[in-house]
Amino acid sequence: MDKFTISPVPELIFGRGTIKELPPIIAKMGFLNIAVITGGKSFVNSIYWQFLSDSFSANGLKVYHFISIGETTPETVDGIVQNLLERNIDVVLAIGGGTVMDTGKAVSAMLCMSGSIIDYLEGVGTKEPTGKRKPLICVPTTSGTGSEATKNAVITKIGNNGFKKSLRHKAYIPDTVIIDPDLIMSCPIPLTIASGMDAVTQLLESYVSIKSNPFTDQLALNGLKLAGSSLSRLVNNPEDMDARVKMAYAAYLSGITLANAGLGVVHGAASVLGSMRSIPHGVVCGTLLGSATEMIIAKLNKHKNPLNDASLIKYSEAGIALTGSNNLIETLNNWVNDYKVSRLSEYGFTEMELVSASKLTGLKNTPFQLDKKDIFSILFSRL
Repeated sequence: MDKFTISPVPELIFGRGTIKELPPIIAKMGFLNIAVITGGKSFVNSIYWQFLSDSFSANGLKVYHFISIGETTPETVDGIVQNLLERNIDVVLAIGGGTVMDTGKAVSAMLCMSGSIIDYLEGVGTKEPTGKRKPLICVPTTSGTGSEATKNAVITKIGNNGFKKSLRHKAYIPDTVIIDPDLIMSCPIPLTIASGMDAVTQLLESYVSIKSNPFTDQLALNGLKLAGSSLSRLVNNPEDMDARVKMAYAAYLSGITLANAGLGVVHGAASVLGSMRSIPHGVVCGTLLGSATEMIIAKLNKHKNPLNDASLIKYSEAGIALTGSNNLIETLNNWVNDYKVSRLSEYGFTEMELVSASKLTGLKNTPFQLDKKDIFSILFSRL
């Protein structure tokens, strides 16, 4: 067994009704001033937001509420931080999907650093994050990104000279995560599909990653099994609570595995495409996963050697975990068709843009050294 290292994981409170534990947790910690970041509509119009608001007020807590819509941009983070600088914030609470939690992570960090968040982004800024931050609690309302378990916040600027880069430090893993499947019940089917495909992509790419290890392998296989048994059920019946619970846990596991084993070419492409146009991250992952997996497996079969054979075995194991049989490629492609996952052209991408994107796409920890023509072929197949 080779040497490996595992990053810390947050305190996890998992189960139906656990959102009710949030106010006493915060009160017990002695916090008074809370920065709360949510999405735009779903949660703030729910009974859960009313419950939290009443509970915070009853416990004498001062709440500063901000809404984060769409991708997490430098302007969003800098604006919230500027508003909070004189508020003596004790804790940041992020309740929402992956981008909301990324906003919460970034705000908690930037409250302890000077300047713009751009200064600290990988591949963009020139400064190193200090690792200091305000206490952070994350409550996901979708099952997909795993952001509640990771050490980075993805920040996006779309358009010319755009980017999709991370603010990253091992200290940015949240302190506490509350996963209450009741909060995810109202998640619409298109978002359920996109976030679910994101989780599956993260689990599969981390499992076959060249940096995987025995710890992440077991979590990834468990996550793939849970996702495979629940995603299709949710598409047919969004109110299937058992499937919601399993998918929520699978998404959390995907965050742990990606944080410790890394990802692959699908996420490499998602970073590039997401900086070019406003396309949901989960849609990119969902639309490319089948084509990318098929390409990689074909290359591994064509170039036989012990390392490639080991990767093929892992793909087979992943297929069995996800589908119950070794039908990985067929299942992923069927999902894309059956779930009507959008093609790239539906978001305005052109063939020439995909040529450019393929040149910028990194392989990350993909188990075969794809070239730029291979990457273009994957992207073009989903134009």
